[in-house]
Amino acid sequence: ADAPRRVNLITPAIDFEHLFAGYLGKLNLALRLTDAGHAVRLVIVDPCDHDVPAWRRAIAHYPGLESLFDRVEVAYAADRAVELPVHPRDAFVATTWWTAHIAHRAVRSLGRRRFVYLIQEFEPMTFPMGSLYALAAESYTLPHVALFSTDFLRDYFRAHHLGVYAGDPAGGEACALSFQNAIATFAITADTIARPGPRKLLFYARPEQHAARNMFELGILALRRLAAAGMLDPSAWVIEGIGASGALEPVPLGRGCHLSLLPRTSLDEYQTMLPGYDVGLSLMLTPHPSLVPLEMAAAGLVTVTNTFANKTAAALAALSANLLPVPPTIDGITTGLVEAIRRADDLERRVAGSRVAWSRSWTDSFDAPLLGRLGTFLADDEDQVG
Repeated sequence: ADAPRRVNLITPAIDFEHLFAGYLGKLNLALRLTDAGHAVRLVIVDPCDHDVPAWRRAIAHYPGLESLFDRVEVAYAADRAVELPVHPRDAFVATTWWTAHIAHRAVRSLGRRRFVYLIQEFEPMTFPMGSLYALAAESYTLPHVALFSTDFLRDYFRAHHLGVYAGDPAGGEACALSFQNAIATFAITADTIARPGPRKLLFYARPEQHAARNMFELGILALRRLAAAGMLDPSAWVIEGIGASGALEPVPLGRGCHLSLLPRTSLDEYQTMLPGYDVGLSLMLTPHPSLVPLEMAAAGLVTVTNTFANKTAAALAALSANLLPVPPTIDGITTGLVEAIRRADDLERRVAGSRVAWSRSWTDSFDAPLLGRLGTFLADDEDQVG
């Protein structure tokens, strides 16, 4: 009882080699909760190289997060044999499906009923049907308040009666919030994207099994169709891929064409390189729109992405004229790429499409009204079991 009352944000390992998208959402939430007056503690529950001074140096390269490790407490809790001191009224925020199981046990051990669940994907879809799928799906049945990354994801849970929407819809709305992960900002003009030499196509290429939802194989098959049709002449097009883990050999596409898989880059390098391409291809077979196609569109790339469930062509196209939503089929992706190549020379249209209807600032993503409502849940003194 003499410990300070904290908001414990439970996160897996911190690894700056893979600090993108979802992790930026977690860390920015921690900082914005601190801005709102909460004492926030990152509780790291997976084994990693626990080196806060090194993390403090690394975070300096992430705009807006530079002060994170000066303002947010860090507890390394990978060893479950070591107890974590908490106040009896501490709050817990889960950031993945397995941390949801941990958060549930934590709040129940304190006699409380629910935790806050930062939901940034329908995570069962990241696994084949099996034990991990079942455990991920179970996490949504644990009592929680849902903080959804995007209305797309929230709408999917609502439509399929999942999580907080499994029972009374009105009750689900009462304990559900949503936000937009902030995307990178690019200052482009028709002059800056008008370049001599070959056109460039960028594929968000994730061949690893854990990234199967990014449909690497369908993307390759569609690119091979274009190569076979003579639409990707090596003298006219450079085809490159980002997102793969480790060094990989080029992928042959036929007729002298190949996909070069680039090594992982820093966030700064990623933002600098993106406007250097003309056409983007970024796929994800889940309800979340994915941030990569949105950032490609914001950087002026005519970008092919796929539809899924309530992630409809109309909903995606409304975000940017640079987005070309297609069915997740070889024919659909091929047709989309043909249209993207046709549009690549319309520089003014690409500039107009770069004004994506999406958050560009974490201050806007986690604004005062959302933080106020979230704070009400975190400080719920009546949130007791029974």
